[in-house]
Amino acid sequence: MTENAVTEDRLNTRPGVIATAAALLLSAGISVWGWTTLPDGARIPMHWGISGEADRFGGKTEALLTLPLIILALGLFFVLSPRLMPRRRNVARSRHVYLASWIGTLVMLTVLHAVSVVNAAGGDLPVVRIVVALVGALFLVLGNYLPKSRSNWIAGVRTPWTLDSDLAWRRANRLAGFLFAAAGVILLATAFVLPLPALFAILLTGAAVSGIGPVVYSWWAWRTDTGR
Repeated sequence: MTENAVTEDRLNTRPGVIATAAALLLSAGISVWGWTTLPDGARIPMHWGISGEADRFGGKTEALLTLPLIILALGLFFVLSPRLMPRRRNVARSRHVYLASWIGTLVMLTVLHAVSVVNAAGGDLPVVRIVVALVGALFLVLGNYLPKSRSNWIAGVRTPWTLDSDLAWRRANRLAGFLFAAAGVILLATAFVLPLPALFAILLTGAAVSGIGPVVYSWWAWRTDTGR
């Protein structure tokens, strides 16, 4: 077997591992800064409601350790998952979707951690709007890569019908790519403009349509595939 063939069969997780290490270092640095800056009795925001106001707080230990530990667990999950899934060649060919999901989630968690600690130290950053904008950016990136993915068990629109039919996979992921990209553009354009209730409505509607629409469409595409 040639070196190229071996590489093609295996997902290169190095970019994700590097991104995970960077996110861990950044989040750990933020936590150290927060630990030395915030008073011992500080209450740090952990969750925000639809109004944009924090509705759950944690102490220094909980708040400063939780997200770095989540980032570590997420990195381990993304590293190990491709080794446990079938159709490894197709997972490797779907690397852009996989890595975009991995790195995009790391970026969101790291930024959320930073904004929370800064606000606890006296800042007034619009946490919810920043997160919505990051979700929009992730949707836009995923929308670009989903149509290029191949049938696999870990990245893309995975239904019994797309896993049984390459035609259903291509059509469902093409539709998902369009819907996610459209939702991403709308979220980016409105994240810092609309009232938060309207913004949440757009986010939830966009996520629901982008997630459910391709699943339903995959069944129809599967029925029309005479070559399966």
